[in-house]
Amino acid sequence: MLKFFFLWIGCCFVWCLPVRATDYTDQEARAAWEHWKHQPVTESNFLAICDLMQDIGKTNIQISYEILSEYVPMVRKTGNRKWVHILLMGWARAKEALVGFEDAETLYRQALDNATGDARRYDEVLVGLSLMYAEWGKTDSVDKYDSIGKRSAAGAGDMENLSFLYTFGAVGHMSDTAKLGRELVMAMRLADSLPDKNALFTARYNYATIYCQNDPQREVAILESLLGLAKDSTLSHKPRLYERTDFYFRNATPSIYSQLVQVNLLLADYENAAKFGELLYDAVVAPNPHAPQAPFFNSELAMVKAYQGQYDSARQYLERARNLFGVAETKIPYPSYFLAAGMVAEHEGLNEQALNDYAAAYKMGGMEGIHLMPSDLYYAHGLILTRRLDEAERILAKLRPELPARTYSALGYYYYKAYAELEKAKGDNAGYGGALEMSYRIKDSLANLNHYRAIQEIEAKVRLRDKEQQIVRLRMEGDAKARESRSERVFFGVVLGLSVVMVVLWIGRIRKQHRIRVMQGAIDAEERERRKIADQLHDEVGGLLSLATLNLSSTLEKGREDAGADEKLLKTQEVLFSVATTVRELSHRLTPLAIDKYGFKRAVEDLAAAVNVSGKLSVQAVVIGFEGAGGVGGVVGAGGARGAGGYSEAFLSDLYRMVQELVHNVVKHAQAAHVLLEVVEHERSITIMVDDDGVGIKEDKTVNGKGLETVRSKIAYLKGRVEIGPKREGGTLIVIELPK
Repeated sequence: MLKFFFLWIGCCFVWCLPVRATDYTDQEARAAWEHWKHQPVTESNFLAICDLMQDIGKTNIQISYEILSEYVPMVRKTGNRKWVHILLMGWARAKEALVGFEDAETLYRQALDNATGDARRYDEVLVGLSLMYAEWGKTDSVDKYDSIGKRSAAGAGDMENLSFLYTFGAVGHMSDTAKLGRELVMAMRLADSLPDKNALFTARYNYATIYCQNDPQREVAILESLLGLAKDSTLSHKPRLYERTDFYFRNATPSIYSQLVQVNLLLADYENAAKFGELLYDAVVAPNPHAPQAPFFNSELAMVKAYQGQYDSARQYLERARNLFGVAETKIPYPSYFLAAGMVAEHEGLNEQALNDYAAAYKMGGMEGIHLMPSDLYYAHGLILTRRLDEAERILAKLRPELPARTYSALGYYYYKAYAELEKAKGDNAGYGGALEMSYRIKDSLANLNHYRAIQEIEAKVRLRDKEQQIVRLRMEGDAKARESRSERVFFGVVLGLSVVMVVLWIGRIRKQHRIRVMQGAIDAEERERRKIADQLHDEVGGLLSLATLNLSSTLEKGREDAGADEKLLKTQEVLFSVATTVRELSHRLTPLAIDKYGFKRAVEDLAAAVNVSGKLSVQAVVIGFEGAGGVGGVVGAGGARGAGGYSEAFLSDLYRMVQELVHNVVKHAQAAHVLLEVVEHERSITIMVDDDGVGIKEDKTVNGKGLETVRSKIAYLKGRVEIGPKREGGTLIVIELPK
């Protein structure tokens, strides 16, 4: 089961990964071992040989295995069971991590015999056996060694190994969701108070990636919290082979990166998948490009790049993987390689070659790799490309039972897209339309889903102090202007002090006029928005409907016998789908439905996701607070009615419109590449901050465009304040404060 390949990389602690700069050629490695094997087996020599094997394993793990096969018998003769334990456990984990389960099983059994009478080491071997059998898919063996291990660890008071056993026992029963959840929760409880955080990290990581795998947002939230735990000193050190007598989760941060690649691919968010993939590659492969796991990572990055449409880059990763596997291409043992190769071949118009590649991955069975989509779907797509429709329909029918739990994911999107291709190829226009509409619906959902941009979130938090300082600077400048203005008002107040009654009347009139201006500004802002929507309805929707009408009229006039009738009807269908999408977007502009359905926080994050999907601007959205504001059961009624979040529907709508206008203003005018958007709920106020890296606002330029004028009108109506100014490093910073 290669499905959890990257989970093994983290949990099994692949001991051939680089830990220092010493690299050996094959000749140097054999010469070094020839020297050391004639030395007496002392503690210092044992440690030196362990270091030698580990460094050699960075580039040639087979030589390390040869050394182990000679050295283990030599160490056995000394009677030092601790050293034998270290060698056997390291050897077994290395074999296991590279899918050599049968060899690993033999080594673990030798380690079990060697550890008899030593409770700690015995429990550690049982943990290793439980994990290996869970990865191997041998549930009966998992249960056997998990049960023995739990009794032994509990009797010895070994809470760390007991926690590991609960975790890996749970992983062996992924289909039993109830048991999976119970076991992982118990594992976390057992590990929570331990000073060493390896068991806690392992339990929480598996809870996120396995138990929460059908709830991407919850999974991502847990993974974010784990990024902090991954920095714990008990996880971040890189022990040598002989220091590894427990299940250290050495590759904590890269393991989180790998899972975030998976989640983003599942959400069809290829931009973020690529960012995390590159972080993962830099952390694991770049320091040691010839490590045993390097060809697997290169294959996965090739897939991510192909999904992004960066086919030249995908070819480069495929070439690296092919060279590193070091076997004939037909003998490569990893399905992701062939799936990526098929996507590249398809892009080049080589449909038969693409089908052959997809078929190679399909024949490997359920080994899904990092992308979490079955190779069956790629194979079915290849069959449709080459007009093998009956076989494609059979494959898609096999996948249908998986859809209910994963409809609104990349699996659902590509399934219905492939099904639409099949129906179109069969000439079933009604079936084609239904499947295409479903694929569009899923795509819309994915585009509007909170894709959780963890990289941007992390960067935003790192930069938060700088932004706070900029906000303070803007506020100080605003306060200085306010003090100057107050001084002027005091002076004129003294001058006019003898006309108190007239002043009071004058102020009252000014306030009244101000309220009128504010109301008029708000009305004008709404009117401008209505005109924009009306223009789009007339220009875009009207034009598309005219085109659809023209095609239908022509078909009705000439009849279905006309040679171009089917093409005209298909074109009309596509035009109407486009109209439906546009109308949905306009409906969202008229009333932000996401607020009613999901709440204000989700609506803002959806807005950012929609802009990011367009590719015009990268928006980092950070929304703090607003729990229960809007959404089903949240805001109730209209006007002044207040919901669970304590805000009226009208207030949340105004707040959303301001955020929307500010973001659109950056898109239209700032010429920016990135923008940080923060909406924060404080105890007595709400702040909105928009920070872009665009051309900025000149000091002598009046900041009064139509978009900002609309925002100013809403802010004034809500009795808030706004500060807009250029940043020293370039770009513009806008800060809005609204009273609650």
